[in-house]
Amino acid sequence: MGDIIEQLYLAVVSMVSLGVFGGLAFYIMHASHSRWREFELFYAAISPREPIAKKLAGMLRIAPPGFRWGHLSGELKSERYPPVVLGVHPDGLSLTIVPPFRHGCRDLFLPFDQITIEPAAWDLVGRAYGIRMEGVGGLEITMFSNVMEWAAEKSEILGLMLQRAELVRRMSSPAGG
Repeated sequence: MGDIIEQLYLAVVSMVSLGVFGGLAFYIMHASHSRWREFELFYAAISPREPIAKKLAGMLRIAPPGFRWGHLSGELKSERYPPVVLGVHPDGLSLTIVPPFRHGCRDLFLPFDQITIEPAAWDLVGRAYGIRMEGVGGLEITMFSNVMEWAAEKSEILGLMLQRAELVRRMSSPAGG
């Protein structure tokens, strides 16, 4: 009888421990995608679309515009999303977090007519680009320059946006003004 009670006790302890671990993991996953969900409200991809070209972009960051150094900047919701696939379409860009990292996040579609590309700084990387969207004020999606330049080769509209961002970068730099 004592063995049965001990086995039941161990089973209950194991289930409670697993439940606490699962709940904590779910909370962390849910909280870490809060910025992505802000973009989902306005720019969730409704139907699957085949891009002209797509590339594994590595990592992107969603945070308020401006130089950030992670949590040291005081911005506790500055989120980095690895790995993300960037798709180039005739009328916009699509972003997809690669499974299993997506945790319920839907794909985003960012139409060109609502995009503004700005020069951005990201940690020690001086040449990054920030994508700002009309519907989501106060946030930008920061991507590495090599990924954005690759996408600009596939889309003339995006190429013009990057040229404008580079002019802004040169005019705002101390040596360029």
